[in-house]
Amino acid sequence: MSTSLRTIPLVLGRRSLTSASSVLVAAAFFACATLFLTVAAGAWMFFQLPPSTDPDLQGIDFVYKFLAGLATVLLVIPASTLASASATLSARRQDERLSTMSLLGAKRSSIVALAVAEPLVPAICGIVLGVLGYLVLSVPVSLIHFMGEPIGYGDMLMPPLLVAGVVVFLILVCIISALIGLRKVAVSPLGVRTKALERRFPVVRVCLAVLLIIALPIALQIAKTGSLGLGVMMSAVLSVFLIGLLVVDLVGGLLMRWFAHLSGNRAATPARLIAARLVSDEPKRFWRRVSGVAMTAFVAAVGGTGVSLMQVGSESANDSEYPMSQTEMNLMEDVFTGVLLVLGISILLIAVSALINQVADIYDRTDTFQDLYAAGMDPEAMHRAMVRAVIGPVIWVSLLAGGLGIVLVLPLAGAALVFKPVTFLTIIAAVVIGVLIIRLGLQAAKPILVSVATEGRSRE
Repeated sequence: MSTSLRTIPLVLGRRSLTSASSVLVAAAFFACATLFLTVAAGAWMFFQLPPSTDPDLQGIDFVYKFLAGLATVLLVIPASTLASASATLSARRQDERLSTMSLLGAKRSSIVALAVAEPLVPAICGIVLGVLGYLVLSVPVSLIHFMGEPIGYGDMLMPPLLVAGVVVFLILVCIISALIGLRKVAVSPLGVRTKALERRFPVVRVCLAVLLIIALPIALQIAKTGSLGLGVMMSAVLSVFLIGLLVVDLVGGLLMRWFAHLSGNRAATPARLIAARLVSDEPKRFWRRVSGVAMTAFVAAVGGTGVSLMQVGSESANDSEYPMSQTEMNLMEDVFTGVLLVLGISILLIAVSALINQVADIYDRTDTFQDLYAAGMDPEAMHRAMVRAVIGPVIWVSLLAGGLGIVLVLPLAGAALVFKPVTFLTIIAAVVIGVLIIRLGLQAAKPILVSVATEGRSRE
């Protein structure tokens, strides 16, 4: 291990740490840390609420804590996925350095140390800046009203130990993701140089997805059983949505593989064929690029039900026979505010993920695009292939994820809330906005695609 540590500074220089891939990793972890800490601070604030002494308000503090926990669960998976994708893609783009070390006879421990160190250094820089971003973002967030009054900046400040725990969690996500990215590369001089990938059917992913799907009805049944206690019931509800998000994440990559297979069989133009081959080559990579939209559609199903609940509450507030108290009216308004915040943060994660993953994928496929350009393919056709490879599957996967969210919310909230038009409008709006953001990310990355594709020819 000491030899490995001495080898890292020889290969990991200033140029590698200021490269485009390192900047992408730092930007991704900056966004993740900022949003992650802000969400955690909001949840922390609600969990510090003291129990109400008013008999008419018994349990209202528990409702706020449950909703804060639900919002955290709905956002922690997408944020972790973005961080994981950035670290994994960074580890996969180190083929030249890894192959050089392999050809020089470096031990596997040295290669692993470099594979972890390269994304880890910019990730730590991004996380540290993310802590500062959280402190800055807390200023406007502290002006948001909950329970009839602004949150307050002091309530958004978490204890240093809790901030350190979030930082350590994100660092562990980076290390584990980098090791996973390295595991997919055959670490040998020829294997690394040719980017030889292990082609295996995702048996583990399929088994995990089946187990989680089986666990869903069990968690739903516990959530509907009130005899086990309110705490157990609420924990089961949170588990239902957490498992649902994990199912979306696991099944999404499998659906991308299936869509690519169908598209490849029906391809009538070169762009469609190349798009299908790009996805089928590495469906998990393309899933990372669109997973934010699918998870946001799932979140929108839950959020849309919350908006429906607010509608019902507003109608009750105007009913003179059953008037609502001020606390109940505040709760209805806070549900709507929380839904907007969760969807807004999800859309921010989509925007960051779309741009970072589009650019990262272009750099990762430099050789492919240069070979296509040398064979006579126009960069415009490559761009059309990339758009087709992403946009088509993301629409179907997102609608399926929204459908799964409705299925899980239905037994908990009831058909009267779930089947209100506003629920479906919320899901459709989230999918449309997410697809537009990804499309804009593809368009913004187009100049980089043209530059990368023509770079090899210009050098000649």
